Amino acid sequence: MHLGARTTVLILLITVFNSASADRSLNRTLSEQFGQRFFLNLEYTHFDDSLDLLNYSEKLGVGARPDKASIGSIEIMVPYRDQWQFNYAYQDLSGRAIRSSEPTSVTTDVKAHLFEITYRDWSLGSWAGAAFLGLELGRQAPLTIDCYARSGLVLGGACESATLRFFDPDIYRSTGETVYLPVLTSQAKQQGFALGLSLVQKGTAWQFVHQVQAKHSKLEVQFDSPLFKVTDPFILDARFQGETVQAIINNLRAELPQAQPWSENTMTYEFSALRSVSESIMGVAKFRALKIWRSDYESASSFKDTTHNLALDFSLWYSPAETLSAYVRAELFQNYVAGFQPLAYNRRTAKLFRHPYGQISFGVVWVTP
Repeated sequence: MHLGARTTVLILLITVFNSASADRSLNRTLSEQFGQRFFLNLEYTHFDDSLDLLNYSEKLGVGARPDKASIGSIEIMVPYRDQWQFNYAYQDLSGRAIRSSEPTSVTTDVKAHLFEITYRDWSLGSWAGAAFLGLELGRQAPLTIDCYARSGLVLGGACESATLRFFDPDIYRSTGETVYLPVLTSQAKQQGFALGLSLVQKGTAWQFVHQVQAKHSKLEVQFDSPLFKVTDPFILDARFQGETVQAIINNLRAELPQAQPWSENTMTYEFSALRSVSESIMGVAKFRALKIWRSDYESASSFKDTTHNLALDFSLWYSPAETLSAYVRAELFQNYVAGFQPLAYNRRTAKLFRHPYGQISFGVVWVTP
């Protein structure tokens, strides 16, 4: 019987790629522009080193780092009478992280669903108001890590470089075949509820939108490893390169995100300004400020957690026809995507959120006549 485990650097990138996503608040702003009409929004976001203009990857230092990620999203809005809107959004994300030792690459997939209902039939002076309520569900597909290198050991797994391994005892007893087990399997999930208000001022060349949103998210990261099931004192006391198996297990547990679910609560203020440059071209600028509170959360002891974030968003729209628009959107974040994507933040990934980050997205919107 041999060992297997995986540690912090992998979990960093398992959840860190659940970071960039289509901006729901942008589509909320668009609904003010397009009025009570059905619309369909398709968006694609891509990240790799060639687009890392802020040198985010370099600022992470040694160890694992993002290599590339892509996000496809689709959203539909269905109006009902003059006061109600129903929205559904689906996002499919795939990302890869790389590092110099085992595992040299990790690929993860995340799928998310958003349901939102909006009521708009009240005003405040020259401002039109709306209230919205949303439900968000996200899940990381099960991720399997075969081998992991730490402190001179390669814990495995079937990789040839593995120093310590686990194999399936049931298969061995029944067939005599040695089938090595992966170091760790992991998956994560998120459930979120949001409530917000928006105010829109129209009637001039500019259109201004203020939004306030409160959001509560429940987060959970689950692990399973044969290493954590070891109870035999002989194995636990065995030494490898001066370290007992029990010490290896304890260190790995400490390096993983917490096992118990936790919650993240955010309050966001957003200001958007829309201006038509011509009949077919429109510009949108947006500022967001966000405050974060966490509960049942186990902080990392080595540094202070991120509890706020700022973001700037600029998009340029081109409408070749009344019912069709295409856009390019650039986003800049002060502290990576802290607060905007709760599933990406945990005690092991927290150090990645101390740097500015930027991304570019492309999309199309189709609106009924």
